[in-house]
Amino acid sequence: MSKIIAGLICIGLSWTAAKSQISYLDRPDLLDRVENCLDLTYGFSFTEAKQQQLFLLNLTPEHPAPLFLDALIIYWKNYPLSPEKKESEQFLALMEKCVQMAEAYMDNDHTYLEGVFFDLFGRAFQALFWADNGKPFKVIPDLGTMYQNTKEGFQMKEDFAEFYFSTGLYNYYIEAYPEAHPVYKPLVSFMQEGDKQLGLEQLEYAINHTVYLKVESILFMTLIQLNYENNLNSALYFISRLHQKYPRNTYFKGLLLTILLHQDNYAEARKILVSVNAEEGDYSVMVKTMGKAFLSEKFIGNDLQAEKGYLEILELADSFGPIANMYKAIGYMGLSRISDREGMQHQAKKYARMASNYTDYRFITQ
Repeated sequence: MSKIIAGLICIGLSWTAAKSQISYLDRPDLLDRVENCLDLTYGFSFTEAKQQQLFLLNLTPEHPAPLFLDALIIYWKNYPLSPEKKESEQFLALMEKCVQMAEAYMDNDHTYLEGVFFDLFGRAFQALFWADNGKPFKVIPDLGTMYQNTKEGFQMKEDFAEFYFSTGLYNYYIEAYPEAHPVYKPLVSFMQEGDKQLGLEQLEYAINHTVYLKVESILFMTLIQLNYENNLNSALYFISRLHQKYPRNTYFKGLLLTILLHQDNYAEARKILVSVNAEEGDYSVMVKTMGKAFLSEKFIGNDLQAEKGYLEILELADSFGPIANMYKAIGYMGLSRISDREGMQHQAKKYARMASNYTDYRFITQ
């Protein structure tokens, strides 16, 4: 009898633990809150975003989502987030806690999908942070787990659309990256093959059907079009969607401005440039300086003013580290063109080489 009672108690405790793990997939009202929080975060309305995040945290303190959202708020509020900033420790700690909480969700069949998702993307956003800051070696311990979770996501994407993002990225990059960097072909030869066209189609699906990763899906589609497809028109379409929805986001604004300038669309570029508020911080100053220097050179024809601006860009970009390498490349290419016009071909080639060292974007270095 005592064994029966003990067994019933264990079953009861297990049932209670399972029920306490709320699945957002069963709660459209909570997913609406998540989407609202993300929109406010990417839109740089951080006070309102934090209110939504705290509501979810108070209602579901055991769920990884509120920690994931809090980390994203910190990331964008302090963009560009570098390891030197104290907020980077908060960001990394929250994503790590998100991964730890995801493990409990993976032990429950009812919440397994969300467990795998937050385990994968808690690690993935840490990896993106380190990669953007030029320290990819920091993510080596997580690569095996991320690879296994990504492969598992192939089978779960029909049940949880967020996995279309990771599946699409994998299918595209596992083929495109070694093509662009042949030295890595031996390293990926033992991994599951991909399909670039299928990857793009899956990213399109993610853009239209995800909640957590909708913005990231559009952003990565933009970067793919710039870096690998070399299609500025397509990149412009996607980044314009982000800018239209989140006009205060300085990163999106800077990327849009960069594309417009390199398409010689100076009328639209000037409209975007006017909206860049240099009082928002040094990153905004860098974006505005880049736009002014480029227009001085290409639109106004004032090389002296442009050269001054390009030199300022290099100095500003240095303060942000690798995350601002695109702007550093733009600065060096501007100086290269000016040097070439001044008959200083050796200096022009030197600047062009330096620009190539800081970006793979051919539309900048061509």
